[in-house]
Amino acid sequence: MLFAAIALALVGFVVGVVFRFKVLLPILLLLLLVSIIVSVGRGFGFGDSVLTVFVAQTIIQSSYFLGLVARAVFSATDRMRQIL
Repeated sequence: MLFAAIALALVGFVVGVVFRFKVLLPILLLLLLVSIIVSVGRGFGFGDSVLTVFVAQTIIQSSYFLGLVARAVFSATDRMRQIL
């Protein structure tokens, strides 16, 4: 599960740096379906399934936000270099 969390964080960060919000929405929907399938496949109860979905969504959305912040910082520093 640790590798899955790291993979989700990397995907979220890359999507935040490269793409806009329109790309994040289909990824979140796909992640929701995959999380539910994995939860049912592993025999989780309702509470564990909900927790799995929430944790997966939180990881990818927070790393997406960090990707947006990184893109904003990179573009701001690029603009400052052009002025000087």
